[in-house]
Amino acid sequence: MKKILLMTIVAVMAMGCSCSKKAEQTEQIKPQDRITILHVNDFEKLVHKGEVRVIDVRTRSEYAEGHIAGAENVDVNQPDFVERLRLKGDVAVYCRSGKRSQKAAMMIAEQGYNVYDLGGGIMAWLQSGKPTVR
Repeated sequence: MKKILLMTIVAVMAMGCSCSKKAEQTEQIKPQDRITILHVNDFEKLVHKGEVRVIDVRTRSEYAEGHIAGAENVDVNQPDFVERLRLKGDVAVYCRSGKRSQKAAMMIAEQGYNVYDLGGGIMAWLQSGKPTVR
C-alpha cells in the first residue's frame, strides 16, 4: 500500500513539473525583446546583406531630403502605419534621431516581428560619413 501511495505521489509530482516546463516554453516573447538597437556600422552591414526591409519612418518631406539607399518611406505618425507595412519578416527602421523609430519598432515588435533600430537615427548615420540618396 505504501508503495502504491509513494508511486502515485511521484507520478503526480512528475506531471506537475512537466506542465510548468511547458508553460515556460510557451510563454510569449515580450515585444521589447524583439528590438535590437544597432550602431551605425552594424546597421549598415545589416542593410547591405539585404535580408531585412529597411523602413524610413520619417515624413515624406524628410525622406525626400535624403535617405538610406533602398529604404522605403512609411511615416510612423500615420494612423495606418502598421497596415501600410504589410509585414512579412524582420525589419530595420530609422528616423531622424531615434525617437520615432523607437515608437515604430515597438509597434512592429508587437506584431511578432524582430526589429533592428538605427541608434541615433539618420543624424548618426550622416555624422559617421555614410551616404544617403535623394
